[in-house]
Amino acid sequence: MRFPGFQEDWEVKKLGELLEFKNGINASKEQYGKGVKFINVLDILNNDFITYANIVGKVDVDSNIIEKFSVQYGDVLFQRSSETREEVGTANVYLDEQKNATFGGFVIRGRKIGDYEPRFFNNLLKTDSARESIITRSGGSTRFNVGQEILSSIALYFPSIPEQGKISNFLSHLDKRLSTQKKIIENLKLQKNIIVKKIFSQGLQLKNINENSFPKWIEKKLGDITEIV
Repeated sequence: MRFPGFQEDWEVKKLGELLEFKNGINASKEQYGKGVKFINVLDILNNDFITYANIVGKVDVDSNIIEKFSVQYGDVLFQRSSETREEVGTANVYLDEQKNATFGGFVIRGRKIGDYEPRFFNNLLKTDSARESIITRSGGSTRFNVGQEILSSIALYFPSIPEQGKISNFLSHLDKRLSTQKKIIENLKLQKNIIVKKIFSQGLQLKNINENSFPKWIEKKLGDITEIV
């Protein structure tokens, strides 16, 4: 399925052509909990994309380290190590144009050096084919790992930049629709819980089709209506 106006074949590119890789900060435990925000594995796993606002952790490092390990708009973050093969190399893209962040030691940063649409790349790296390419190259037995060399060698298909943008806009529209539907469902669940509590506390009296109230509730023991075996 293609959008109208796009007929060119998708081009195979290695990640090493688009990204320059670097391992993250290894700080002492005393440095964590304050300072600049830094991206860890949970930020990669728990978000559809990463912004400065949704980063959980902080690390106290000097300005030279912040600059050396900065994360900018369009950079890609990979989970370097995992106890399960299914999660190793999981990727997420930093989509905050206002603030830069840093990244932790269990993360590999892919600095954007090539031409790609970051939102498209984010979706591409989450596809089954991309995940399979990374997982099959991971090493380890009790803990699985990927390194910069492995990530550089991963080859994926890319359309033109205009088509990447078209795909990204379409998927973003779907995400917004899904988010709206989730909010509607959550509100309905909340309303249901309120109504259930009122009904079973007899705070809400329902009426029949003739607009007459139903008889009062009768207290019964479970033994009166069930047989215990």
